[in-house]
Amino acid sequence: MGLLSAELPATAAPADQTTAALAPCVDAAKRSGAAAWTCTAAGLTVEVDGVRAFTPIAPAVPARVEEARVLDDYDGWCENGSVCHRVINDYIAETKGNAAYGNQEGVIGTFDVVLRTVLNGRQAQWRVALIRDSGPLLQFTSVQVTCWEEVNLLPDNSCGVHGAGAPTVQGRWDSNTLYGNKLASSNEYYGAVNGEFTPAGHPGFTMGTLEGEYFNCYGEDNCYYA
Repeated sequence: MGLLSAELPATAAPADQTTAALAPCVDAAKRSGAAAWTCTAAGLTVEVDGVRAFTPIAPAVPARVEEARVLDDYDGWCENGSVCHRVINDYIAETKGNAAYGNQEGVIGTFDVVLRTVLNGRQAQWRVALIRDSGPLLQFTSVQVTCWEEVNLLPDNSCGVHGAGAPTVQGRWDSNTLYGNKLASSNEYYGAVNGEFTPAGHPGFTMGTLEGEYFNCYGEDNCYYA
């Protein structure tokens, strides 16, 4: 992944709720002096000399669970720099996260990531939406959803990696449905989105990871949200 050079000026992004809520992370990014950084509600991701590092930093607005909604309101829902979850019914849930990215000069742009999960028997089906809020056009690469099985006191087990595509995002992009593997173990699971992107006029950035709402696949019955 390339790094932004000192000769490349930052493109100023307008102040908004996302950058205000992510201010603790943005401040840490500026202090780090990193030439390329990304802030999400999970924390700060930087890459220096080809080495990627992540530091957990809580946003000014905490994660929250909201009431279920049916309408597609992704661009207006949860525009506060946090992570929001909502369970539509026992088998459908949505998670949205906000991201800001920049260099030594400050914030270049902001965007949203939404993960919609539909449970069908013991299979999860995912769709990803990417929405550019501010800054230059974004070329994403290697966007993928990883299925994870929750394992207490141990690293979680991967239950499949599913490529979502490599879109160019001027406004909003929606992936096709990604079909997960059949989940055999009796346990909790979740999906997580990650990838890389390149803003127009700049080298590349790491997107960070957005984890979806956990769902239950206990026993041999169908999976469901509690």
